[in-house]
Amino acid sequence: MARSSDRRLRSGRDWANMDVGPAGLVAEHVLRNDLVDLVRFRAVCRAWRACSAHLRPQGVLDRRFLPRRWIMLPRVLNNDKGHHRRLFVNVFTGESIRRVLPAWDCQRYHVLATTSEGFVLRLSTDVGQLLNPLTGEVAGLPSATSLRESMQSLHSLKLRGAGLAADDTVVLHIGWFSLAVAKPGDERWTHIHSHDRITSILPFAGRVYCATSRNISVVQTRTMANQPPQLLVAADHKLHEGFGLLDDFKNEVDKGRCQMFLVENNGELILCLCVRGKHTIPMESDVSVYRVDLDAKNIVPLHGIDGRVLFLGKKIRSLLVPTGVSPNINADTAYLCWSKPRYGGATYGIDLFSGERTKPRFKDDDVAYYLSCYVTEYYSEGIHASF
Repeated sequence: MARSSDRRLRSGRDWANMDVGPAGLVAEHVLRNDLVDLVRFRAVCRAWRACSAHLRPQGVLDRRFLPRRWIMLPRVLNNDKGHHRRLFVNVFTGESIRRVLPAWDCQRYHVLATTSEGFVLRLSTDVGQLLNPLTGEVAGLPSATSLRESMQSLHSLKLRGAGLAADDTVVLHIGWFSLAVAKPGDERWTHIHSHDRITSILPFAGRVYCATSRNISVVQTRTMANQPPQLLVAADHKLHEGFGLLDDFKNEVDKGRCQMFLVENNGELILCLCVRGKHTIPMESDVSVYRVDLDAKNIVPLHGIDGRVLFLGKKIRSLLVPTGVSPNINADTAYLCWSKPRYGGATYGIDLFSGERTKPRFKDDDVAYYLSCYVTEYYSEGIHASF
């Protein structure tokens, strides 16, 4: 009888008329868990929208509403032919959703990319925009016109990475030796040139770090008056010591035989080194991981990544995810995704403890398949008019 009574009590609760105080606390809790959860909470009813009215983004860069953990998958994975509706995946839960991107009024070719925080970045010779795909908030950025010193035309623009610093500066990785920085509202991009090849950039602890063939550098966006942003040394990786001279290592990096990736793991900055074998095939490659010690300005070898999983592309993209996103991936394993899975390309797994090699086959409805497709694609997409 007690159980039956409890069931009646629970079923009789008027959730729509929950007091503003408790409902507001619930809204704050779901926002801390995931921005998508708050979007769903607000969609339930008018009363819940009203009680969470204080949880509205104050502009696109409101840190409470960053679409962290969500990645936009390549458009080839869309089921429809249009570019507006895109598939997003949460790299921590494996959940997927579809979001409709704005039909931007552009009659010219433009470049579409994403930042490490999950924003969608659009650049054309007319405009630049930063979109939060989960809230619809948009901020204006300089157009691609001021990027032309790094390219002959917009068609040749290759974004290799993008991220935000704590002061709302957007950092673009263009080509192999260039960065460009700007804030929403700026009229043009400011260029930063690197003497060493930049292989990966990552926002971490409010700053944007770069893995280069010489060291780990940090983008200094706050400088003295009238001084442009610059790259400063954050840590020496000394990876060249395993190859002889620094120039020998830099040559291996330039030729693509050594790749470096930056990822974040539980509040630590991690450097991944992938060295290709003699025949440059994944099964002959080696992967090693290091913790970047920013206090000591060096790197510390690691023997695992706390049970998490690496997905590494052939060029620049990388992901660090928990094993729970897919039942078909193994902990402390790096998956080398060098050829596009949708064209029959194979993925190779390397156990970071034993060095054992595997050759998994992910089905096309497996989140692991989505992740492997993501890292094999170019960082940015070129889209013609009619988007």
